[in-house]
Amino acid sequence: MRALILTYHSHHVVGPDYGDNDHLAFAQDLDVATECGFRIVPLATLVAAHQLRERFESARLVALTCDDGPLYDVADFSHPRYGAQKSFLNAMRDFRERHRDAQPGLALTSFVIASPDARAVMEKNFDIEYTYLGPDSLGDDWWDPAIDTGLIAIANHSWDHLHPALPEVAHSAQARGDFTQVRSEEDADRQIDAAARYIASRTRDRATPYFAFPFGHTSAYLVDEYLPLRAHHGVRAAFGTEPRAIAAEDSVWNLPRYVCGHHWRDPAELAAILDAA
Repeated sequence: MRALILTYHSHHVVGPDYGDNDHLAFAQDLDVATECGFRIVPLATLVAAHQLRERFESARLVALTCDDGPLYDVADFSHPRYGAQKSFLNAMRDFRERHRDAQPGLALTSFVIASPDARAVMEKNFDIEYTYLGPDSLGDDWWDPAIDTGLIAIANHSWDHLHPALPEVAHSAQARGDFTQVRSEEDADRQIDAAARYIASRTRDRATPYFAFPFGHTSAYLVDEYLPLRAHHGVRAAFGTEPRAIAAEDSVWNLPRYVCGHHWRDPAELAAILDAA
């Protein structure tokens, strides 16, 4: 099986070109993956393929994910400098209009931050070198309707991301900006289990049972102990940001993902990644 996960951030709009604007990149990458002969599938399909790989030996699969959960995942917006931006959801709808049945499994998993208070602070304290967030852009009213589209899944990206802008985080040592410091059941429950329960409450228990590590930071405790051995958190797979294709021996608790703008910055680079998978 040849399988990759591609990751985007809908608040990454810091320029008018592909490498600085994930909305432009996402729309083009749907065509790139198709032209390279890959089947775009829901993340759940790719996880199943990894776990039952003897049934998918010849598959060429790509799953699409996005992190942090801005409204821009699903709603078009106008950037104050770079103008109209098409949401990831509407880019997928446009692709369907152009290509009809080319990618019947087209879908995107959005990993969202749970804490309403954290999101409110993050919205007002974003890094202008990487991010744009307008008023009310980190709400959660859109999560449940997004699932109804059939193109978007909602999943867990932690309680508060241990975000460095927050005055206080849900961590015993206040370890902002470093998710590798989540090394105890207490801290993991506050970041992962509490987030899963809140996200479930806002999606009528329809969230996808997956977790994306904030910053791509993993710890041996989370990968080897907490996630596989403590079932109460409801997580069935987890994802980092190591830039490579999925290998048969990879743990389902730390599957790799490529990140747009970091691991590739133009369509040719993505095509090269796909061809080398």
